[in-house]
Amino acid sequence: MTLRDTLHREIPRKWLHAILIGIVCGIAAYLLIVNFTTVFSTAQCGLPPVDIQIMKLGPDGTVQWKNRIDSGEDDPAYEILPAPDGGYVISGRNDFRLHLPAARLIRLNSSGGVVWDRSYPEYQGIFRDLFPGPGGGLVTRAMSAGKILVLDADGNVSREIPIADNEYSSFIAPAHHGGFFVLAENLSRRNSTLMKLGPDGREHWRRDALPLIALHERSLLPASDGGCLIAGYADDVRELNYFRFDSSGRVVWNATLGQSWDNRPVLMAEVRPGMFDVFYESARMSGTPPVNIMETFSVTFDDNGTVLQQRMPDISPPIAKTSGQEYLAARFRGKDAGSSYGYGTPHLIVRMRDDGQFVWQTPVPSDWNGVIRIAPTPDGGAVVLGSSIQGPKAFSCLG
Repeated sequence: MTLRDTLHREIPRKWLHAILIGIVCGIAAYLLIVNFTTVFSTAQCGLPPVDIQIMKLGPDGTVQWKNRIDSGEDDPAYEILPAPDGGYVISGRNDFRLHLPAARLIRLNSSGGVVWDRSYPEYQGIFRDLFPGPGGGLVTRAMSAGKILVLDADGNVSREIPIADNEYSSFIAPAHHGGFFVLAENLSRRNSTLMKLGPDGREHWRRDALPLIALHERSLLPASDGGCLIAGYADDVRELNYFRFDSSGRVVWNATLGQSWDNRPVLMAEVRPGMFDVFYESARMSGTPPVNIMETFSVTFDDNGTVLQQRMPDISPPIAKTSGQEYLAARFRGKDAGSSYGYGTPHLIVRMRDDGQFVWQTPVPSDWNGVIRIAPTPDGGAVVLGSSIQGPKAFSCLG
């Protein structure tokens, strides 16, 4: 047999072997990907997958019921809203494998049972700023779409109001006399815009080029007179700026707060008409680990911007104001590098009077790894939204 004959016979055989090996490897790779995305959670990169935890507390802080929501995958949650019928609405996110995440809403009954659980793939990301809407529905902000959404009691979107298309981030709140406030940050211009919209979405007034950046979900508070209080950072400065606007959009007063190089807005509340409490966290250097400790401060302003009181209450985020002059909050065994950023596990849920004394203190369940929200309920109690790690489960960075 000549060399030419040998090559003519061997080369096709080798190509055939290569093709077969390639097909087998391709099938194996496909099965590996499918198995990987099925078994592995799509938790946020670097974080383990979590389940949703809910706990209802009575007026005296006793636990009335608890519930855990586990879809089998990562179940991040962000806000909880008491509904008019005694139930609750939770906003979260669904991580569809190899796809962009979808906004998620979960409707609970008054005992914490799931009534419906809906995903909104047309709104990639999450829903923020939940508040009651008409007919037992709700109003929220679709982060990725730059829209205010009005939903009915079954979670169907009945209306969209476009807002802040070109801005980096935006936050909404219901105005006391109807309509909405919108606070939007323009990343390229390093400033923000405040708008007052009517119930139909039409703009009533607008204030551009406000010296606020790095807006926070607690950066916007409607006031009882139809105005509002807003907060954020000054450009390239870690101090916090606060601006009080009247119902016509005029600045009534402004203030700058901060104790150190790292200050974080936590809560603004109108305790009485024209009187405002501002809570924020500030870093402190420690001689022992952890090196940086976040401590909570509160300042009370009158409607001229005069400081009436300053305190350092022993509470941590999340903090919520009750219908009176008391607050619901978390407490840690020891302060650490930033409770507002989720470091460390809260030890207690507390109700604090205006003088800083605790009415009651309830332990956080031992299987929780974090407290996300605390919301007062009409019965004088509270509902607490938390999370728990699913356990030694693998995870990827697809979410």
